[in-house]
Amino acid sequence: MTAVTSSLAAVDGTRLLADLASGAVTAVELLERHLALLDGPGAALGAVVDTDREGARAAAEAVDAGRAAGHAPGPLAGLPVTIKDAFDAKGMRTSHGRLSDAHRATGDAPLVRRLREAGAIVVGKTNVPVHLADHQSANADFGRTRNPFAPGRSPGGSSGGAAAAVAAGLAVADFGSDLAGSLRVPAAWCGLFGHRPSNGIVSKLGHLPWPAGGLLEPRVSAVGPMTRSAADSARFLDVIAGAEGLDAFAWRLELPPARVDALAGTRVAVWPDDPACLADNETRAAIRAFADALDRAGAHVEELADPPVRGEGAIELFVRLQAGEVVHGLDDEAYARSAGLVDAPGRAGAMARGHVRSLRAALDDFEAQRHIAARWAEVHERYHVVLCPAAPCAAPPHSDVPNETRLLTLDGTGVPAADAVAAWSRISSLGGGPATVVPLGAGAVSGLPVGAQLLGRYLDDRTPLRVAALAEEAGLVGFTTPEGW
Repeated sequence: MTAVTSSLAAVDGTRLLADLASGAVTAVELLERHLALLDGPGAALGAVVDTDREGARAAAEAVDAGRAAGHAPGPLAGLPVTIKDAFDAKGMRTSHGRLSDAHRATGDAPLVRRLREAGAIVVGKTNVPVHLADHQSANADFGRTRNPFAPGRSPGGSSGGAAAAVAAGLAVADFGSDLAGSLRVPAAWCGLFGHRPSNGIVSKLGHLPWPAGGLLEPRVSAVGPMTRSAADSARFLDVIAGAEGLDAFAWRLELPPARVDALAGTRVAVWPDDPACLADNETRAAIRAFADALDRAGAHVEELADPPVRGEGAIELFVRLQAGEVVHGLDDEAYARSAGLVDAPGRAGAMARGHVRSLRAALDDFEAQRHIAARWAEVHERYHVVLCPAAPCAAPPHSDVPNETRLLTLDGTGVPAADAVAAWSRISSLGGGPATVVPLGAGAVSGLPVGAQLLGRYLDDRTPLRVAALAEEAGLVGFTTPEGW
């Protein structure tokens, strides 16, 4: 059976490229199958909020014409993709979850330009929460996105529309911007592979909320692919990574090759616990089972006895760094509103104080972050990857309670959801290194997807991606098609 006769969610981009190359399917035919799914069962997911059908069809026709003329196709030629709504894609609306400050993009973000240049077919835009500030993807203007594995559950946020679209087969890939888990949590909750790259190797220009025409690249967040296979994540990273803007005049990115090519001998450290980062029993059990499977496959697996970051102090540092990035996208009114919250208790006050702190204090925090990266580099001299949770639990039910006051139930106990969901992403991002999300299968209790992260050394992105691919080839991890898709 070729990919064209299968469920779209059951095949990855690597297999679809083979069918396109063999002539088993044309780019136009593949696009029309995706559009039919989007307009049919896919409409109920609320994942895609805008489309460019005319542009997508023209792009697909151009791919087919190029093949017919004997021209070498691009590395993604003919693959339909969607784009998180916060990124500019020429001719489509860009928003961060509300119409009041949306705009019609007159050009492509560098991410989108690179995808088009590689032959990908940009089909549409995917839903996000307002200001990208929730682990649900729901808003008053575009509605609620549902998880393909359980429509009553969240697909995650802020890249929840993206994750739902890929898991349901509406797109081969989508791309999450990740400051505090906005790629990794949706990938985990929708059973996908995902790659949060090393800081700075994929441009985030042309992304809301950021000043219009801004040329500064963010220092804390990153942008990466969400896919149905590890090979696809690596393939898409190859396309979207590289210098942009003024840097592209001279700088060139040359990521080193993976440091492993077999599970046997791969050195894995397991980091299952931190005082400030929660994970329920189901998640811990799934990670332990994966670690045991790696051990049986010949990997050298041991506990991470000396993590370079630990506890609430590390979370507080990340929150200050996060605030220092977010503040650049605040308008004067939002900045003044935040300044009025500096004495507020909890995380809201901490974020507000991060918005108004001195430049000296901000630079001190960036220096501290660099030292953490150096300590992680020492850890990765001993280990190829570090295995830890991607989220504290499987996807929770939808909730209308505001994110700031919402509770998340972990093993029967309610905890503040906003902090609990983001904690593992925050603490694991402090070193600026890559994190590859791997789907561990259905949890023993919830029956829903559970995900883990494979952390790598800064700029050693190919190593966690390769470990993920090897684990997938060995049947230890993998995407499972949601029932009905």
